[in-house]
Amino acid sequence: MSEENSDEVKMLEAQIERLQAEVEVLKLQQQENHKDLTLHFPGHMRDALAHLCGQRAAGGQEEVLSKLREEIQELEADLELQTQMNGISLSRCLVKTLQSGRKLVQKLCLSGHCSELVFQVEFKLSEMKVGQSCERRLSELNVVLDSPDLRSFSSFLSRVEESGDLLLFFRTLRTFSDRCDDRARTFRHFQPSEAAGFSK
Repeated sequence: MSEENSDEVKMLEAQIERLQAEVEVLKLQQQENHKDLTLHFPGHMRDALAHLCGQRAAGGQEEVLSKLREEIQELEADLELQTQMNGISLSRCLVKTLQSGRKLVQKLCLSGHCSELVFQVEFKLSEMKVGQSCERRLSELNVVLDSPDLRSFSSFLSRVEESGDLLLFFRTLRTFSDRCDDRARTFRHFQPSEAAGFSK
């Protein structure tokens, strides 16, 4: 083997070693991400995710699936109850993890409607473990509301986005939606009926 080929072989071997080291680092990151993923879910969901991520060998697949089904049914029942209580129906929820480790940062996008008002809310949720408790902080709130008459509501939306008060938005959305429905009913009541128009 010539000296030129020998140098090329050494270079390729060094590159293979670097790639193998990089693969090991990525495997460790994946394991950490799986740990982080399971830490942020309560009860059966956490146990099932831990099992699926290979962190726990106890319990069979049937038990894990059973626990997941039970957890999903509980969550669906809670969501249905919330929808009945507050009139706000969520149609889509997207969660994207931006950063994990000691500090979990997620970007959330919620879409739904309250009566005829269609909304979309985007925000970042930061969760940091402080001692035994978790501290959560909401930031970068952006609210999009699809309604023909938002002149009186736009200044309120701006204040909500500045303050990051998501709870205030949802409380007020229900009230605003009810007022829009009342207004529409009032306008319909005072509009001349089609039957009266035909009789003239």
